[in-house]
Amino acid sequence: MFHYRSPDRIIYDEEYRDRLIRENYADIYAYCFRHLGHRETAEDLTQETFLRFLRNVERYREYGKIKNYLYVIAGNVIRDHYRKPREIPVERDLGAEGEPMPDSDMEYAAERVEIREALVALESPDREIVLLRYYQDLKIKDIAAVMGMPASTVRYRLKTAEKELKRRLEKGGGK
Repeated sequence: MFHYRSPDRIIYDEEYRDRLIRENYADIYAYCFRHLGHRETAEDLTQETFLRFLRNVERYREYGKIKNYLYVIAGNVIRDHYRKPREIPVERDLGAEGEPMPDSDMEYAAERVEIREALVALESPDREIVLLRYYQDLKIKDIAAVMGMPASTVRYRLKTAEKELKRRLEKGGGK
């Protein structure tokens, strides 16, 4: 079972804290980027995730993986971001120096758009499960911990979401 460990090491051991951030930054950034599709905003929210973690670390009780806890914080930061009324910038699919991309790159970009549209069409918990499983490469048990639901429910929702994604993509996009 889980063993409780004090957050003292995170608070007082600067080298450990820096390593923890370095080891998890790319995964948390990728998670934020998958939700937002905009690099600068994803970077901002990733930094906010780590700031919230460090600001509230004294309340943290390590019962599982720190990375799972960071995903929970990142999910909250993303939800908070979407609650704020503002315009969300969209990245352009342009090559270096603002030139249009070659046809193969355009096809890849079109495929990415289709996948994103299909993902957006999923219900929020199902989309979250798919992102955590296939884009963040988490195991079912870790997704269950992040989502706060039983592993059997995660498995069921993942299978349902996979079928729905397949149906939408075969049909021609996220429609």
